[in-house]
Amino acid sequence: MTASFVDDQDQDGHVWLRRFEDEAHSGALYAAVHHHDRWKNEIGPVVHGLLVLVKTIATRVVPTPASPLR
Repeated sequence: MTASFVDDQDQDGHVWLRRFEDEAHSGALYAAVHHHDRWKNEIGPVVHGLLVLVKTIATRVVPTPASPLR
């Protein structure tokens, strides 16, 4: 994880930033985690019980030239 934030307008709002070298790196990490038996059987069910899926938004952002995240 690159950074995490809370929403000061919504006590249940959280933002996580993750950073990947490229699409292949993102896909490899996703597969390594989400296809692992421990994720499928132990971690995933707990995480999904904590999420409000109708309020979950996933988006890709690109840092500006001045961003320290470049």
